[in-house]
Amino acid sequence: MPLVIVMPVSGPAVFAAPSLAALLTAAVALVLPGHAHAAHPVLTEDAGTQGAGRFELELGFQRTRDDGGRGFEFGPQFSWGVRDDLDVIVRPTWLDLSGDGTTSRGIGDTSLDGKWRFHEQGPFALGIRAGINVPTGSAARGLGAGHAGFHGVLIVSWTGNALAFYANAGAIHVGSVPLERRDLALVSVAVVWTVHQRLRLSAEIGTASNPDPERGTWPAVARFGAMVTVTPWLDVDAGYQTRRNHAAPEQTILAGATLRW
Repeated sequence: MPLVIVMPVSGPAVFAAPSLAALLTAAVALVLPGHAHAAHPVLTEDAGTQGAGRFELELGFQRTRDDGGRGFEFGPQFSWGVRDDLDVIVRPTWLDLSGDGTTSRGIGDTSLDGKWRFHEQGPFALGIRAGINVPTGSAARGLGAGHAGFHGVLIVSWTGNALAFYANAGAIHVGSVPLERRDLALVSVAVVWTVHQRLRLSAEIGTASNPDPERGTWPAVARFGAMVTVTPWLDVDAGYQTRRNHAAPEQTILAGATLRW
């Protein structure tokens, strides 16, 4: 969704769009906490997984403002630990979009993903998250792509005592969308600082191919966040995203809560 991070379809986040329709499905999270995890509102995926028989529900809210338009997204993400190193993830979206004198509100597209940590040695881990974008949103109303798409991201994680570093490189196959590129690439890097047991701070940068085939500039964003552990099963968070060039949406404000059991 998803940059801001904007996506033409729900799934790995992209960072710009030639129209509000791309801003619509903005805000897509590539974030699933696990042990030694990043979390909402961090954009960059980490290699952590839930663990066998464990579940997580991430409730993410995002409001994006760009020249001539505004968008709101509620993106609940449910993760199920099938094995210690493998998660199954479902992420529907609900969108409220306005711009160019029009307003659209309703269900957006849905991401169905798998996340596999295939290598782990000490603080270093490698993983992959990949899946499909299910066209559950109305393309006629600007709430969805109108057809299925595919996405995948390679994850590199290094976790120390107080600092963790994450890097992603990914690709999105959007398919045949009028006036948009069919295939997009994205990269991002993040650092998460554990200030103490209950507080973590994050900073990251990311960029992606411009969905507009007439524009060569890759939209780029910077995102900052704070995550507070209220109880062992509940985190709350807030974040702010700003553009690094004029190809990206102007700003995004994020808030969320994460429940684990």
